[in-house]
Amino acid sequence: MQPEALKEAQAWLRKAQSDLRAIEILIKDSDFPPDIVCYHAQQAAEKALKALLTAYGVPFPKSHDLVLLNRLLPSTVDVGVQPRVLAELSYFAVGSRYPGELEEYSHGLAEKLSQYALTVHSVSADLIHKLHSEMDEEDRGSETVSNDA
Repeated sequence: MQPEALKEAQAWLRKAQSDLRAIEILIKDSDFPPDIVCYHAQQAAEKALKALLTAYGVPFPKSHDLVLLNRLLPSTVDVGVQPRVLAELSYFAVGSRYPGELEEYSHGLAEKLSQYALTVHSVSADLIHKLHSEMDEEDRGSETVSNDA
């Protein structure tokens, strides 16, 4: 991973963390708005996936489709949730923001989606940390070789 990619990936993770923090604040109120929590859950998962794609050097389109973003990742990467969960979360990028067919949001649904988003963020952050550590090890190894030469 290039240093610039690491910085950008970390920036995506910080933005995802902001959405998770918004969820945390909202859920403290027993009468929280579930549609807004669902929206922030989708946003947190989306930004975490974009952080991973950035870290792996994979270009991605402007899209809220979490299944698509997940498919762009290397096949060995597991973000900790099933594609059906990503599809469910994807709906809330736009669907939760306007009146429409799914207007009955529950606190239970919002809390479940929040946990999914937290999982995607945690797994993404761990994978990026691992990539960064591997990059540091490679750099130390190449320094040793050049010092020995």
